[in-house]
This record gives sequence, C-alpha cells and structure tokens, in this order.
Amino acid sequence: MKRWIVIVVGLATAALGGAALWNICSHRVVKSELSEVYNRYKDRDDLRVAFVKDYRIDDSTTVDVTTLTAKDSASWEALLREMNVSDLIIEICNKAAKKGNYTVAFYNCKKNHPEQHTEIDIPNTDFVLYSYKEYTLYVFDITSRKQRNAIQTQRIKETFNN
Repeated sequence: MKRWIVIVVGLATAALGGAALWNICSHRVVKSELSEVYNRYKDRDDLRVAFVKDYRIDDSTTVDVTTLTAKDSASWEALLREMNVSDLIIEICNKAAKKGNYTVAFYNCKKNHPEQHTEIDIPNTDFVLYSYKEYTLYVFDITSRKQRNAIQTQRIKETFNN
C-alpha cells in the first residue's frame, strides 16, 4: 500500500516538474529572434538592454519590444541626444520630470534604427516611446497602425493613472 503512495507522489512530482520546465523553456527567446536594436546596444555599460518577444499590449495586440534603460540621468540625456531628440524637447521634459510629472514622448523611426526619425511608413518603421520617469526608451516592432494606436492608448492610460 505504501508503495503505491510513493509511486503516485513520484509521478505527480515528475509531472509538475515537467510542466514547470516546459513553461520555462517555452518562454525563452533564441538568439536569432532577438531584435537588431537589442544586438546593437546589448554590450553598452551605460545601458540595461532587454528584449521581450510578443509583449501583450491589450487583449488582441502583441508586439516585440526592445528596451534601453539608462543607468543615470547623464546616460539618459546622452541616449536621447544619440536618438536625435532635440535639446528643446529634452529641456521641456526635464522641467516636467523635476516637477514630478510623468513625461512620456514618442516618435516613429526607420525599422531597427531608433536614431532615425521618420514619418509613418508601416511596416518599414518602428514605434519609439520614451519615459523620463523610468529613463527608458522602448522600441516597438510594429507591423500595423492598429498596434501603434494600441501602444499609444495603453501608455496614455498608464500616464493618467500615475
């Protein structure tokens, strides 16, 4: 009788372990799926760089996103200048952030080139959003205006809720 209990407990443990391993492995991204932006910035000491495959924006929208997070305010301003954000915009956003306002700005860029601002030309553009509070620049790999609009809507809601 005790033997059956040990067998059932062992099988249950093995099943749970297998399910956990499957869950962990199924969310891994292989190197070939990483974005060009991630690969370009990943070795920078002044940034934390991350890539999220199929980031959920809302119930029906997912996009790949690369994040570039500056480690301090000096690195943040240098990153914005590198991305060709004008000094006037940087100054306005710095003043707003110092007042405690949650400042988020965005622009379109050439696909895989967040430093090259451009008009909307989907699917040849990425959507870039940057947050002063987080010192983070998000590069969304969009393929439709619907995705771009969903990202904007989500971030605006987050901004007003903060």
